[in-house]
Amino acid sequence: MSLDFSVFAVDPKPIPSTVPGFEQAVGAATWPPTTATLITDDDGALLVDCLITQQEGQELAAWARSRSPELGYVYITHPHADHFYGLPEILTAFPRAKPVALAESIPAMEEQISPGYLQVWNGFFPGQLTSEPVAPGPLDGTTIPVGRSTATVIPVGVTDTGHSSVVHVPGLGLVVSGDVVYNQTHMWLRGSTPESRASWVKALDSVASLDARTLIAGHRHPQAEDDDAHRQIAESRRYIAEFETALETSATPAELIDRMTKAYPDLANPYTLWVAAYDQLGAGT
Repeated sequence: MSLDFSVFAVDPKPIPSTVPGFEQAVGAATWPPTTATLITDDDGALLVDCLITQQEGQELAAWARSRSPELGYVYITHPHADHFYGLPEILTAFPRAKPVALAESIPAMEEQISPGYLQVWNGFFPGQLTSEPVAPGPLDGTTIPVGRSTATVIPVGVTDTGHSSVVHVPGLGLVVSGDVVYNQTHMWLRGSTPESRASWVKALDSVASLDARTLIAGHRHPQAEDDDAHRQIAESRRYIAEFETALETSATPAELIDRMTKAYPDLANPYTLWVAAYDQLGAGT
């Protein structure tokens, strides 16, 4: 077996809407499409991120087992539950696999699996989540063995959350980006600030410096044209810049939504945009 990678993707999932008028204007609210990536070489394999629902975790585990008899590591790119609540199902299928993440991200991941956060996430996905989520352990160093090859973890700071990272596999010209880069999907800017958005742009610069050919975004349009790294990084930079401009020139959520929708009529998961607009400008303005 030579060094290779495969992508497991799930479509947007219905969730309850929390913003006024969305369902009447657009349709059902959804959680964005999400990916997990399996990197394999010889007798080793690394899974990057593992989705959120129990069913997704089980399907991902069966898919991974069909491609690799063993899994050495599971790496979680950042502390958002939709990228690691599926971990118990993966560990059931691969009990010898070692789940890891950046050491500094572990406290935030442990917070995500606390009873309070589990209740919040169950509000989005009732009856679909594990009752016993687990957090990964700290990664020792910044490299992960994949058979005879190596993947490198690169911390990039604040993007749509703190303690974000990407996985670089030079032998494949590949970056697995978690939530650092989005592929033709509205970016999660709820709770963002000018400072966090500036940090996100710096993170994109860090990913660009790797000069990878292929980039697998954690949130990827189901019909994305390709996984070209340069295109996705440029589009993510442009989205943040245009959101800044739209935010500065909009007095209401509706104005911000209208400006961004005209600029990006075909991106996946418009509900993400609406959530950000109402967060930034408020329902009552």
